[in-house]
Amino acid sequence: MKPWLRLLPLAVFLFILPFPGTVALRLLALAAGLMVSAWVWHKEGFPQVPARFALLFWLACALFSLVTAVDPSYSLGEIKNEIGYAMAAYLAFFTLTRTRADAAVLLSALVLGTLALAALALWEYVLAPSTAWNEGGRAGGSGSYSTYLLALLPALLWAGTVLRHEHRWNLMASLIALQLVIAVLTGQRAFWLALALQVLVALYLLQARGFVAISARRVRVIAVGAVLLSVLVIVSATMTRGVVTTKDPRVTAWPAIALRILERPLVGKGFGRETMKKAYPDLVSKEFPLFWHAHNVFLNYGMSMGIPGLIAILWLFFALLRKFWVLSRDDDRVIAMAGICGALLVVGVVARNFTNDFFQRDLALLFWAISGMLLGYAAHAKNNARRAQAAGA
Repeated sequence: MKPWLRLLPLAVFLFILPFPGTVALRLLALAAGLMVSAWVWHKEGFPQVPARFALLFWLACALFSLVTAVDPSYSLGEIKNEIGYAMAAYLAFFTLTRTRADAAVLLSALVLGTLALAALALWEYVLAPSTAWNEGGRAGGSGSYSTYLLALLPALLWAGTVLRHEHRWNLMASLIALQLVIAVLTGQRAFWLALALQVLVALYLLQARGFVAISARRVRVIAVGAVLLSVLVIVSATMTRGVVTTKDPRVTAWPAIALRILERPLVGKGFGRETMKKAYPDLVSKEFPLFWHAHNVFLNYGMSMGIPGLIAILWLFFALLRKFWVLSRDDDRVIAMAGICGALLVVGVVARNFTNDFFQRDLALLFWAISGMLLGYAAHAKNNARRAQAAGA
């Protein structure tokens, strides 16, 4: 099978993934990509999947939650959507990202989709009658778009390493700058906190792994500048939205939610983000009707599956972060950069979902697709290097 044909379903998947209303097409593309992966497994055997034990524990906790679920049919559907499709994306990208050329094809599709989404977001913002983000627009809501960026930016950094275009770093820098301008337009304060954390981790890893030759003093200056800039943007967004911390429903709701979890620490009320609304309607804020879930991925997992579910999601993120951290030390520069970008991906997604829960649907699929791509390239590159070394010996 020709490489471009093998990668076409996943390239289509990455291109359309961030656009609302493309669920049927994205699932069709994912199914086609999984079929190609199954053909590879038939020829070569099933791969050793990174973080597989954490993944299996995650699935086991979700399935066990059906026993005490307040709405078993809903929870079963959520397991299919949030774990089944996520694992399909992870496995497909891990299996089919075999060479630098493969990664370049997939990253090019991601970049083209990003450019199209950015153009659509700017067009809708310019045509809008107010300066507020169009939450029902074709570019998605402000929370979704800003969360998308936190997964996208590490992938763009890796694209600067993988693509062979002469001006690739200039192109990636311009695209990152464009997306940060749009991030300002979303008015999402939590985005800047997560981005500042990503910048701090990036500075440490890029210097420690020898990618940037700058002194520790300059690293500290840049880090302080990034944090101060994030704080300024957050203050500006807060003043524009007129929201003060004391009125944030999370301040009073999170302790109450934690107490409900401790009432039944070993079991939850069934997998799914709507568990709080279904099982504990008294926790839904009357003043803030949009607060129908905990707005924290870890508290949502605690309500859904008890302490075991909380351990499962923590273990999952930790296992991936540890794997990427180890890869960042690799002698191969492309593999090392894949590890750095993977670490930034996990850090950004976890930080963003601490004050909300966007680890759902297309945003979770993007996380698993990029994780599979990075880990798949690294695994195949290492295997090829070992085979070449063995042949040389």
